[in-house]
Amino acid sequence: MKWGKYPEWAKGSGSGSGSGYGYGYGYGDGSLKEAVSGFIAYLPKEQKARALKLQKSGAKIAYWKSDKKGQPSNGGRSDPVHVGLVQKIEGPLEICSCRALHATYVPSKWQGERIWLVALIGKVVEQEDKLGALEREFIAELTPGVSG
Repeated sequence: MKWGKYPEWAKGSGSGSGSGYGYGYGYGDGSLKEAVSGFIAYLPKEQKARALKLQKSGAKIAYWKSDKKGQPSNGGRSDPVHVGLVQKIEGPLEICSCRALHATYVPSKWQGERIWLVALIGKVVEQEDKLGALEREFIAELTPGVSG
């Protein structure tokens, strides 16, 4: 599967108007939260099935960015990640600290060369453009062709 530029439908903007009592205009925040389902739809069969199973069980599907080698590029330390990896840490859960495995719906706000589709499992804390949990599974890499 090759991913180049994000498709137009993933850019998160829109506008609208109506007659009578309504008129409206909206502009998305640029997040790709709504694009998660689109990415899942194009995954290979096994990854798609896993993502849907995790989503159905209540996991939050989001994005995580790494450096070229697959290691954290926004703080934190870990061995290089790979599809299928499940990371678990001890709590208590505390976002913006080493007590959370992070993800985002807005990968453009974070440093890194590789974008991964991940599932945050269990209790998930959301704060502005980031999410945190004590368990994270790597479902797919969305930037193939980049390797360390």
